[in-house]
Amino acid sequence: MTLFVISNRQKELEAVFLLCKESSKAAEDVENANLDSSVLQISKVIKEKATKLEVLKSQIEPLGIFNRQTSQWEEKSAVVRLANKIQKYNRNKRWRKKKRKRVAEKLTKEHERFDQADQEADEWRAREIAKDIARRKVKKMKEIVNLKATEEIKRLESELEMVLIVEKLQELRSLRIQKLKKQGKFFSPFLTMITFNLF
Repeated sequence: MTLFVISNRQKELEAVFLLCKESSKAAEDVENANLDSSVLQISKVIKEKATKLEVLKSQIEPLGIFNRQTSQWEEKSAVVRLANKIQKYNRNKRWRKKKRKRVAEKLTKEHERFDQADQEADEWRAREIAKDIARRKVKKMKEIVNLKATEEIKRLESELEMVLIVEKLQELRSLRIQKLKKQGKFFSPFLTMITFNLF
């Protein structure tokens, strides 16, 4: 199929070439030329549609690279350069795709690492807050215990002070009684009660 298309294109190009050569001559000369039927058909189509030969040639010219057996080395190198550019483009496209994939994986890993670090920081902060609350509770309990102990100490001190006052009063009383006994003026309330009951 491809060889058939190429041969047809080659015939068309030959016809165009001959038409360009013979464009100055009359149409009868072209018909009398030693050409096959395909060339004559093409010339008739060109005449009917009044197509300019240069336009037709410019449209068919890109296909001539593949149809001609002996094409110029510039055209061949242009085709090779085009093929190399296409290969390079595809290679760069694949490379960019791989790079985008690697960058996306790297970003995903970084996000996961940041999320893990945030989670660890949140857990550490929660532990520190719990420790701080526990320390405050212990400190408050110690303050309460110290306050109660201070109140108890004050109460005991006041009781001890009262006991000491009572003891001092008893000492003073006993000293006074002794002094009154020495003076002979001691009057015992107990004896007074007994004598009063007797009478």
